[in-house]
Amino acid sequence: MNLGQLSIVLLLGHAVFCYGQSVSINYDIDSTLHRVSEPLNLWLNFLNSPDDSTGAVYWNPSEVERFGRDSYFLIENELQFGTDNFLGLLKYADIKVLSVRTIDEYHQITSLMEFPRKGQVSNVQYIFHVYAAASGEELKLFNPLFINARLYLARSTVGFINFHYPKSHKFNLQLAQRQNDFLLELSESFGVAIDTIDYYFAPTTAAIQEIKGFDFIIGDNGIPIPSGKADAANRLVYSAGLDEYYPHEFIHILLNPAFPNCHLWINEGVATFFGMSRGQSLDWHLRRLHDHLRTHPEIDLNNMLKLRSMDRYTDYRYVLGGFIVRQAFTKGGYELIKALMNAGKTDEDFYAAIDRHLGLKRLSLNSRIRAELARSFGDGKEGQ
Repeated sequence: MNLGQLSIVLLLGHAVFCYGQSVSINYDIDSTLHRVSEPLNLWLNFLNSPDDSTGAVYWNPSEVERFGRDSYFLIENELQFGTDNFLGLLKYADIKVLSVRTIDEYHQITSLMEFPRKGQVSNVQYIFHVYAAASGEELKLFNPLFINARLYLARSTVGFINFHYPKSHKFNLQLAQRQNDFLLELSESFGVAIDTIDYYFAPTTAAIQEIKGFDFIIGDNGIPIPSGKADAANRLVYSAGLDEYYPHEFIHILLNPAFPNCHLWINEGVATFFGMSRGQSLDWHLRRLHDHLRTHPEIDLNNMLKLRSMDRYTDYRYVLGGFIVRQAFTKGGYELIKALMNAGKTDEDFYAAIDRHLGLKRLSLNSRIRAELARSFGDGKEGQ
């Protein structure tokens, strides 16, 4: 092989074939094969659509009808970066199509999404897949969640909840019944109607993300810890490491649509007070908060809404939100909690509501919360 031939081989070995400003396919994909080219072209046509609504023509009609013409692609919930238009995001990012595989009657299309790297630091966000399959007489795109569930998960229905879980998992009917009973009790207590919820759980975050369609997702590093997520609009709950019973996310599914004017900290506080966080009770998190505040006297709870996560186990909005909701429940039960949930979404609404309903004035929050935590978990000397 001469130098010219070697140069050509090396060039091909590092090449991608471009189909648009931000979409390309890996060099090893043989786009001349019919069972590759048809699903590949379908995916490329979708990715090169100007917006989500236009791209809906390439998606299967049942999911478009169920989720709407702008939000039928569920992976958008992870990829949109706060935008309302995933396909419009592509002008800022790159999509590289890595493979097209046949699994039963489906074509699994795997892609990588990244932003331009900064110096020697890469900026890969996700490796994810979608499916292409027959829908009537045409090939259409499908969300990976439901096909992965059909291929790899078991399903059990208890009351209003459809449980989806790995086939290797031994289903705990007692815990599942407890979860459904909790949902029924919460529905009655808040006077909110209940409907069917699909709950997907797996042992780890990596496992649940794979079910949702991700082979890699940014931020999933370190030791796995219990976590959950609620998609209230579509009545979907996900959890990792929490099995059949994790009420926190079910609270969001049930209450978020009924209280659209609720501040984020009250929202998460309700879910933590009644339904734990990271699989641990509110008291568990409050004790950790108390210990943390004792060693950090400089933390100013008068401006609590500016605080972020204390660490990877305890988030201020969950634990302090839970503290406030507990104060409301002790003083006025469910009706007072509902008053807080209807008080408004802005930070000004939040501070005004806890002052009006609980007598917690903003300028005294630091001393009062520290003192209350000391009475419950410490030596009684804090906040004096």
